Amino acid sequence: MKKRLKNSQMAEMLAKLKPLLPHRDKIGYIAARNYRVLGEALTEYETFRNSLIQKYGKEITDDHGNTTIGVKVDSPEFKEFSVEMAPFNEMEHEVELMIAKYEDTIGCLSGEEILAVDWMFED
Repeated sequence: MKKRLKNSQMAEMLAKLKPLLPHRDKIGYIAARNYRVLGEALTEYETFRNSLIQKYGKEITDDHGNTTIGVKVDSPEFKEFSVEMAPFNEMEHEVELMIAKYEDTIGCLSGEEILAVDWMFED
């Protein structure tokens, strides 16, 4: 099914597909295909986003001592980061997504998982 989506919508959808990727069934196959399609559509968006994270980000250490570069929501740089990202979040692309029937989820997905990727199913 062809769908016109904003970059911000696709990024959210991509994140919600990740927990379904380990499935070794029809749902896992469809999730993997949609993950690839959305990921490819977001290539330039993610490159731009990562460059802004490098520009505005600070080193962040997690509970395990691992460090990454990130922009914290409560940091003064977050507003500037958000302003620069805003036009790119709103850009739209048409993508061809694979759709499954709700009946395919029976015994495969929890209610929470179904709700997270509801866009991927039809009656």
